[in-house]
Amino acid sequence: MRDQFRSLNDLPAAEEWLINHLLNRQSTVSDRLVHSTKLTDLIYQGFSFEDVYADGDRNEYPVHTNPLVADLFGALFSPVIRLRDDHSVYHRERFFNKPVLEYVMRDDRFDTLKSLCEDKELTSYEAASVFAKTLEAALENKPYHPKADYLQIIRVLKSQVEKIVTHLQTACLRHPKKRLHLCNCVYNKLSQIYALEKKLAEEALCYLQTIGKDIGNAIDAALQSTLEVHCVMSAWGTGAGEMKNTPVNRELIKHVKNSETLLQIAQTLGKYREIVADKRKNSFAYGRGEKYDLTIGNDMSNCLSSELALLGSPETEILFMRKYEQKRLLQYRKRTQIIKGKGDMIVLLDESSSTQAVRAWAKAFALALLDIAARDNCKFALVHFSSARQIRTDLFEPGHYSSDDILKAAEHFFNGGTNFETPLKEAISLMEKGYENADITIITDGECELSDKSAEKLLNAIRQYKATITGILLDKDNACGSSLLPFCDKVYHSKDITEDEIAVRILNSKAS
Repeated sequence: MRDQFRSLNDLPAAEEWLINHLLNRQSTVSDRLVHSTKLTDLIYQGFSFEDVYADGDRNEYPVHTNPLVADLFGALFSPVIRLRDDHSVYHRERFFNKPVLEYVMRDDRFDTLKSLCEDKELTSYEAASVFAKTLEAALENKPYHPKADYLQIIRVLKSQVEKIVTHLQTACLRHPKKRLHLCNCVYNKLSQIYALEKKLAEEALCYLQTIGKDIGNAIDAALQSTLEVHCVMSAWGTGAGEMKNTPVNRELIKHVKNSETLLQIAQTLGKYREIVADKRKNSFAYGRGEKYDLTIGNDMSNCLSSELALLGSPETEILFMRKYEQKRLLQYRKRTQIIKGKGDMIVLLDESSSTQAVRAWAKAFALALLDIAARDNCKFALVHFSSARQIRTDLFEPGHYSSDDILKAAEHFFNGGTNFETPLKEAISLMEKGYENADITIITDGECELSDKSAEKLLNAIRQYKATITGILLDKDNACGSSLLPFCDKVYHSKDITEDEIAVRILNSKAS
């Protein structure tokens, strides 16, 4: 290679170039592409410590999957994504990992992943690890055959450059020709490095084009698995820490993912719990009843519009606040009947063999009602029934049950016929034992005649305990449940509206 600096007259220019190079060069210090906070790193390390996958390293693959997991975790978990400068990242990660990460971040599915993962530990790691594992499995059948070991050659050249620069900086090296020669050596080796980086970039691009479909498949797998984890935690997670990396949560996810039925229930239950949460967060409690007089107070739901108009101007807003604090706002007085129900909940769930097609939906809906009862600090009873002798009652009293109890109730199913008398007797027994103003829901697809004695006893119990009964008849293919009609305050038919529409209507009414 021809020297850039040919004579001693070029020595000042050579040394000036070298000084500029030393001042402007950036240290290659990391295999990570994404800047992350110490907290994010600690959270990730908590996963990698427990996950055997993170202990290994598949050096034969060009895509370095271990740091890729950490980078994708940081990109999904952190509200702000900050990428490192190229020159501060090792060559392997710069030329192979970075294009993969950029591919993921440009993909249309990334926004969905981000919405599921941001500030959520479990879903972020699930997405990142499943993506990397899926891609790694695909790479086993897509070997990388470089023309030369560019990475190793670049490492050797960079090491040589560092030694020459160190030698140049020693005070004993005073000979001008020697210094000029060493400056040319540095320049030539850097030129070789740049040329090799260009070739490596071209080879990496060609290789990554061959695995583009595999990257897309890995994104699909990550999204599917993340949705499952999100559904599981939305369905059975508890409190602010529901997306935290705890042994309980990890065991819960493992348990539910191993059960197809529980996973189906979780997918529906998580959606219904979100509906209930949004309803509680956004709804306004409007007063009910007949307006018959005016009074004063600070009940916003019954306040006159003329009083609310005071909030429309900064000058009168303080007047409104003063009247509100003193409970002197004009409002309607309403006359209402005694409302039945809205108390403890009893769900009678038909688990006969004919309900198999909708059993996951029915169980998810029942558990969504349990969630409402828990938030209202009410007792809840889930009565599983089928044939006359097939009955089981799960009791959930506030503060006296765990997630394991809910999972056991979710996993239980009968496979017999349909008998209404036994579960209705159980509902009466529960009311006699203290289920006050019982809000009873019966979910069935079957037909069963009630004896006159049972019918009379049920009607008496409804009147005595001020209960209310809602019927959900899963009658898309038949006309069933007519024997229940005289006892139900409201009956929903799945032949008229979908199960989801039934659930949304009932959940909205009970969550308000």
